[in-house]
Amino acid sequence: MAHQAIYRKWRPMVFDDVVGQSHITRTLKNQVISGTTGHAYLFCGTRGTGKTTCAKILSRAVNCLDPHDGNPCNECEICRGIIDGSIMDVVEMDAASNNGVEDIRGVLDDVNYAASAAKYTVYIIDEVHMLSQSAFNALLKTLEEPPENVMFILATTEAHKVPQTILSRCQRFDFRRISADDIAVRMKEIAYADGYKITDGAFRMLASLADGSMRDGLSIMERVISAAGNEVTESDIVSTLGISTQDSVFELVDAIIAGDAAEVVSVIDKSLAEGKNLAQLSNSVLEHMRSLMICKLSKEPETLIECEPKTLVRLKAQSEKLTFEKLNHASKVISEAQADAKAAKVPRLIYELAYIKLARPETDRSPEAITDRLAAIEQKLEYGVPQPRKAETGDNGELLKRIEAVEAAIKNGAAAAPAVKKEEPPVQKKKPSARLYVPIPEDELTYDYPTAKLARNWNSTVNTMKQRKNPYFFPLINCMATFDAEGLIILVPDDRYNFTQRTTVNHLSEIREAFQSVTGTDYTIKVARRSDFDDSLILNPFELPKRKGESAESESEQNRETVPEEKDDNDDPFDKFIEKFSDIIIDADKNISFDFDRNTEVGEQSALDLEDSDEDDDQEEFLDENEMRETNAEDE
Repeated sequence: MAHQAIYRKWRPMVFDDVVGQSHITRTLKNQVISGTTGHAYLFCGTRGTGKTTCAKILSRAVNCLDPHDGNPCNECEICRGIIDGSIMDVVEMDAASNNGVEDIRGVLDDVNYAASAAKYTVYIIDEVHMLSQSAFNALLKTLEEPPENVMFILATTEAHKVPQTILSRCQRFDFRRISADDIAVRMKEIAYADGYKITDGAFRMLASLADGSMRDGLSIMERVISAAGNEVTESDIVSTLGISTQDSVFELVDAIIAGDAAEVVSVIDKSLAEGKNLAQLSNSVLEHMRSLMICKLSKEPETLIECEPKTLVRLKAQSEKLTFEKLNHASKVISEAQADAKAAKVPRLIYELAYIKLARPETDRSPEAITDRLAAIEQKLEYGVPQPRKAETGDNGELLKRIEAVEAAIKNGAAAAPAVKKEEPPVQKKKPSARLYVPIPEDELTYDYPTAKLARNWNSTVNTMKQRKNPYFFPLINCMATFDAEGLIILVPDDRYNFTQRTTVNHLSEIREAFQSVTGTDYTIKVARRSDFDDSLILNPFELPKRKGESAESESEQNRETVPEEKDDNDDPFDKFIEKFSDIIIDADKNISFDFDRNTEVGEQSALDLEDSDEDDDQEEFLDENEMRETNAEDE
């Protein structure tokens, strides 16, 4: 008789033999017992978890002449015929190689015929996500309402690729990854039944390499048995598969912790000499990093790490020497090295440089490496790790200052400062020229002048007109505001007075409405030249308010960030206003010509002419005139 693979020879024949999927087998057994099986099932899960196995068991269970507790008897005529393939009522189809619409049409033609010997015709479609969109569409109607004697069992490793219309027509069962303990127990049963002698440590190593797949675990075990014979130890697995031992990984991580780059290179060279694969070594190191992270974060790491008790003790001891930042940074560096090594001509160099970078963090200028170094220093300070003799004579003040400086630099996206400078005499503060506004609650505001609160709303008025897409807000940007007993006074610069006054007078109603929407009160609005008012009487509409009971000095310190600059005796308040709000002010000299009347010089037009002008100038005329003025200005 031809040799049969172990995983095929020991494939479960009843639901009770399926490992690690009790939540599914229990449900299927109950449906078989009660006779409430569905017409379509979808089995989802990673490879080697029992999807196809359960599909075959279910196909026999629903057709078995003498089922036992929901399991097929595997002894009756129907069960034996399905097992040996003599009964054609159970059809297995691989959608990976039969994914076209013509293949599905062949199935749909056959469903109209009754089963030849069994009660049900069962179609098992493996890797169903590989079907084309047309094939899925052809299957929809039959899958929704199949004949009474037909059952569909679909299996896939990528359920997200199956259309929602298919998912909604099936009973879905998600198969879980099988734990290493369950895999080891099943392997031990099979090995003893076949007469193989395998150590407990070897079983645990094989189960770990299986990565949640029973089929992969049995295949690996068969490969090792073929190489080592009937007696298998951990060393046989290492030599046969070329994997890294736990000791090699511990040695490599210890060298990184000690900062011994020479030892790091030595461990890598030793692994290569033993026939180890550097990619596999890096995978083992990443798994090791995960175990160390769990030891640092979890109070009961044994529930999340599958290893021997003595290995867990070593992991806990090693995790205390590493910070979380170091583990995070190391994982990123190793993962990047794995990606780079795939395209490198000398992969060994890529891996060696990555591990040397971890052993000597001073060579790494990345923000993650700087954070890692700071965390290591903090850990040493916290736990009182002895420092070199040279540092024992002093205190930690300079070191703490260094840490604070580097932390501040990292937060600002800069590299670490080269050194902590000695304290210098305080520099005399200069007059601030730019201020950033920090919002203050309305109930905490106070104002220097009785009318300052109203003047402060002038900026909001201009912005309101801008949001309403009112074109007349442009001239108002260059204006300031103050109040008198009658109401609001708009102060216009002398060189823009003629045009701005004309525009403002013609559209006082819009400005008045916008100011009323901001303040909630209807005020009289007038227009005046700025030069007619003394600078000390002009209220800046953007003046920053202070908290109640707060001095001017505290306001400057708490609510503003200052940028010192040289004091200029010729500073003009209007120039300061332009400087503050340059990001929202349009350069009028470039974009708008304010010489509205070509036959009259600016400032010579009489008030009577303004009153006689047409108050119904619409927005279109205003903009057209401005465009004409802009063209003339460019020609000049």
